[in-house]
Amino acid sequence: MITVWRRAATVVSVFVLSTCFTMLGSSAAQANPSTSTGSSVTGSLSARVGVDAEVTFESRDITFYGSLRTPTATRSSGIAVLLLPGSGPTDRNGNQENAMVFPNTLAYLADELASHGIASLRFDKFGSGRTGLGGSVPDTFDYGFDMQVDDADAALNVLGELTGTSASRTVVLGHSEGALTALALQQRTNTPGAGLGLLQPLSQRYLDLLSDQINASLDLSVQGGQLPASDADVTRSSLARTVQSLRENGIIPPDQDPLLGSVGLTSANERFLAEADRYDPAELAAGLPDSLPVLITCSEKDLNVSCDQVQRLRSAVAPEALTFTQLTSANHGLGEIGILNPGQFDAMAPLPLAGQFTQSLTAWVDLIEPR
Repeated sequence: MITVWRRAATVVSVFVLSTCFTMLGSSAAQANPSTSTGSSVTGSLSARVGVDAEVTFESRDITFYGSLRTPTATRSSGIAVLLLPGSGPTDRNGNQENAMVFPNTLAYLADELASHGIASLRFDKFGSGRTGLGGSVPDTFDYGFDMQVDDADAALNVLGELTGTSASRTVVLGHSEGALTALALQQRTNTPGAGLGLLQPLSQRYLDLLSDQINASLDLSVQGGQLPASDADVTRSSLARTVQSLRENGIIPPDQDPLLGSVGLTSANERFLAEADRYDPAELAAGLPDSLPVLITCSEKDLNVSCDQVQRLRSAVAPEALTFTQLTSANHGLGEIGILNPGQFDAMAPLPLAGQFTQSLTAWVDLIEPR
């Protein structure tokens, strides 16, 4: 889910935007064994496969907390995976406790990987879980997207240290905004790994996607009689000026429509939005090594990122490197919703991973790590 930061570390999620606009009004690593059952402070459900160990590492003088999932399968794989979550203060399991959003996407991915004998690392992003704000005062921290890439880079190094896996045998799986983080990390490290997974990825520039979602929400509000068309036009015009200002000057215009502030377009988010928007996912994907296996997924029932948008990213990857799966029954969190129509609330629940997705992931894993 695409979300943006507020000073109080609250977020506005894209799945809410797509429903109704008016509803919003290096590192030293440690791994300590922990039980693999029961719930945690990060909202995880019982682990089905493997054992979690609590991990700490340092990035930007902040202590980050996470979980290293060690598979209990008799045959261990030769690869290890870093899992990167979507936007906002998303914890190691893919949940946002303050927003009551618990899809559990990353915990389920760790389960699925462990069932194939693959170790994985997931961690509480800045602002979430045990990591929290890392001692920062909410009214003073200045958080940017490049810092998010810094943290992912530190986690990738920790994954290698803890598992003894070389850089060439590591895989990065990024979900939603995490896919952009994964692409930026790949550009930074410039080290061909064993694979790169872009799951329901942010596929266009950040402010373009945010604009599409806000405009779609305005359309819904006008159609539902909740917002006059003239007011919606005023907001659209203000949104265009805000995007231009962020791209040219990195600031939110002081005369911005107040309604846009309610969806995260605030001065507190200027740095993150401006930095994230500088990255074009398709351009980053076009620069990937042809030898790097890439998995891209989209879903016809994803309310946040459409398959038409993902096509732009898909077209940029070398065909010989690409495995692409268009899912038919998964929501944005990769949860199985079957024949049901997607809605606001299914994205909040810990639905099992869609069967079509797990089959695709299994085939791709077998491709990069033959049995």
